[in-house]
Amino acid sequence: MLELNVSTILLQMANFIVMAFILYRFLFKPLQNVLKERENGILRAMDEAQQAKIEAEETRQIYEEKSDNIDAEIAARKNEARIVIERTRQQMLRDVQTQIEQVEAQTEETLTKLQEEAIREHKERIGDLASQFSKGILSDVMSEQIQEDFEAEFLNQINTLDLSSYLEGTSLDETNFIKVIMAEKPGLEFEQKLREILDKKLSSKINLSYEVDPSLIAGGILRFENKLIDGSLAGQINLLKQKYKETT
Repeated sequence: MLELNVSTILLQMANFIVMAFILYRFLFKPLQNVLKERENGILRAMDEAQQAKIEAEETRQIYEEKSDNIDAEIAARKNEARIVIERTRQQMLRDVQTQIEQVEAQTEETLTKLQEEAIREHKERIGDLASQFSKGILSDVMSEQIQEDFEAEFLNQINTLDLSSYLEGTSLDETNFIKVIMAEKPGLEFEQKLREILDKKLSSKINLSYEVDPSLIAGGILRFENKLIDGSLAGQINLLKQKYKETT
């Protein structure tokens, strides 16, 4: 039968307790702390990894949004550029068309003016030639009787006119100088008749002077200070020439 030694058991229990305390104090506790710190480090790393993952996802989303926005902006810019280019093209076409129309209008206007100028010069040339031809023919066939007929017609023309307007602005006491220009030197009878007509129609004093101009062909001109009465054959020819230029 075994004999239990109480003191031995107590000593062994004490040793065990001391050993357990030493192991817990100097081995288990530090190991537990190390494990706790490692666990905390792992948890922090996991949290950081999760946070990094979240941030990466947010960054990816932001990038995708920006990428979509950039694509949309690029598309908008391209569309805007196409619109601007089309507007510019249309404006250029309108400007070119306007310039073409202006050139056509200017060309047509220039051609019209050149045509009118050519016609006018042609009329003037024909009128001048006809006038010269008529004067030459009439000068060749002019006779004393024709001269007398034109002188009589000249007197009749003066007698039918209101001569008061030819002396407007002059006083009754003022002497008015009137020049009589004839194709040929008139006779005394013509001068007397002309004086009688002028004295009857004019209340002012007058002074008549005569001048001969063969280029009148026949008839004459009564020249006041600012007006004249043309009763010459050359004047009638010039009047016909002017009417031809205006109406032909």
